[in-house]
Amino acid sequence: MTPRDRLERCREFFLPARGVLGPLPYAAIAALGLALGLALGALSLAQRLEWALYDRMMTAVTRDPQPPADIVVVAIDEPSFAEMPMQWPWPRRVHAALIDALVKGGARTIVFDIVFDAPSTPEDDEALAAAVRAAGKVVLGSDRAVTTDRAYEVAQWVEPLPTLAASAAEVAAVGVDIDPDGAIRRAGTRIDGRPTLALAAARRQPGFVEPPDPERPRLIHFLGAPRRGIVTVSYYQAIEPGLLPAGTFRDKIVLVGRSTSAAAALEQDHFRTPVAVRMPGVEIHASQIDTLLRRRAIADPLGSRRASLLWAAAVALAGAFLFYRIAPHNGLIVLVAAAAALTVGAYVALASRSTRIPVVAPILATTGVFASTAAYRFALGQRERRLIRRAFQHYVAPAIVKQMLDDPSRLKLGGETYDVTVIFTDLQGFTSVAERLTPHELQTRLSLYFKSMMDVLLAENATLDKFIGDAIMVYFGCPVPDPEHPRQACRAALAMQRRLDELNAEWRRSGSAELYMRVGVNTGTAVAGNMGTDTIFNYTILGDCVNLASRLEGVNKEYGTRTIVGEDTWTRVQAAFEGRELDWIRVKGKAQPVAIYELLAEAGRLSEPRRAVRDTFAAGLGHYRAQRWGEAADAFHAVLAIDEADGPSRIFVQRCASYAESPPPADWDGVHVMKTK
Repeated sequence: MTPRDRLERCREFFLPARGVLGPLPYAAIAALGLALGLALGALSLAQRLEWALYDRMMTAVTRDPQPPADIVVVAIDEPSFAEMPMQWPWPRRVHAALIDALVKGGARTIVFDIVFDAPSTPEDDEALAAAVRAAGKVVLGSDRAVTTDRAYEVAQWVEPLPTLAASAAEVAAVGVDIDPDGAIRRAGTRIDGRPTLALAAARRQPGFVEPPDPERPRLIHFLGAPRRGIVTVSYYQAIEPGLLPAGTFRDKIVLVGRSTSAAAALEQDHFRTPVAVRMPGVEIHASQIDTLLRRRAIADPLGSRRASLLWAAAVALAGAFLFYRIAPHNGLIVLVAAAAALTVGAYVALASRSTRIPVVAPILATTGVFASTAAYRFALGQRERRLIRRAFQHYVAPAIVKQMLDDPSRLKLGGETYDVTVIFTDLQGFTSVAERLTPHELQTRLSLYFKSMMDVLLAENATLDKFIGDAIMVYFGCPVPDPEHPRQACRAALAMQRRLDELNAEWRRSGSAELYMRVGVNTGTAVAGNMGTDTIFNYTILGDCVNLASRLEGVNKEYGTRTIVGEDTWTRVQAAFEGRELDWIRVKGKAQPVAIYELLAEAGRLSEPRRAVRDTFAAGLGHYRAQRWGEAADAFHAVLAIDEADGPSRIFVQRCASYAESPPPADWDGVHVMKTK
């Protein structure tokens, strides 16, 4: 088998001629999408999104915090700096005084989130060491400093002064794990075998059991925003007797550390956490202590890379099964619903079970499956659509082809009833203009005219029915129903006249003959469909409203107007357009009279002179129908005084003179009977 044959067999396997969706090629495409989705889920950006979503959930879960009763933070904060006007770092005798006050207050354990590694004055260092030694319950901090170069990395412990370390009940590590995105979400209980501050404090509580695997970081169950999740008092309140209620520190773990706000929060020892953009390190330790004491670390059963991939793959495969059984547009709904369900489920698991469930990775994997299979099904559909398009694109308008492609059952000779608005246009005196042009000039002029008019019409969703010489027939509201079709047609009619005025200005400057267009607009019910034989047919519309639109275009000749709309159209658009009633007419071949209107402008855009013409003409028309020929003639003459070229007024002046000399019969109904089409 040649490579070309293999390629053809592969194409036929995935894209059969009839566009049938087969389970095996679908499974192959779904597997490809799954691999792509899993790869996206493994990217660092996806991990950042995952943790950002987790942070938002944790913030929501802790919106109404319940601070633990056995942990208190003594904050070195702005009020303390204000009440104790000393330069930082404060003298160590101040910390000694704080320890004495906390011991008197009955504190069970005192934890300093401060590393006293540099000596101060001998007196102050000895005062602090004595206080720590006398208390017998003070935990001091040490830190692990890491020096990194391109060729090596050196870790070194920064310890408190030997006298202080010897006096402390325990020296513990102040460091915590920082995630790649710079946030603190988890912590172990030991660092290089050394207990953390949280472990050192927690194991001094009765009945505490250290969790297994101490080096493995666990998700901290944060309690709330800074100063809300943990009971917090200011340093100056703790050191000064009588400022706090009795029993504030009794039998409690008391942590001491920096807790500043505003610009000061940008200093060291403030970190981003799931519940705060900047949280004091001392509150992070307090949250970890609470997590250890109550054994409520956030469970993360799917936290490993393998478990996360399996979880994402399982969700995506379930989605692939559903997508196979439903249409792609419904598959998108399922995808969105599944993403929402996963997100809500993860929130419920976090809020009620203290369990983190990954969301972004399974959504990306499922999206990969959906995108690949939807694209594949689209390709199958396009193959079938091309077959239909080849058969019909040269016979019907593009919109009709689309309708056939969307619903092949529409390929029938019978028609359907639509509510439509029809426009007929014709060029006045174009025969004489054409006689003065060479064939090439004529073709160029008509091409520019047709393109300009069709640009306007298509912008309003018109469907072209046909060109008839220099005439155009279009309709609105079909084959795709649109309740706005009367307004679309009227906007198009006005826009066409404006565009033709622009073309005439160009032709006038170049010395070319100008063109004048008459437009007829009418609304009504029409039958649309493929009309003809079973082998030769044309998509078009038929009905009385179509015939009347054609007649109205011709009526412009008698009244000297440019655009006339029928009564059914005007009734629907009069709130959005300016116009004037011209007459009641009975077209040739019709017994029922109709009111006709001249379309003048969009609402609010009629000039004052044209408004005066409209209003004065309306008064004259009222006199005319009441057979007050003199008053009517005066009104129409007044219109001509404003606009001497007003065609309808000239017509009615002649009629008034004729009826004044020879009155109409007694049963005259004011309807003018058209003699020609």
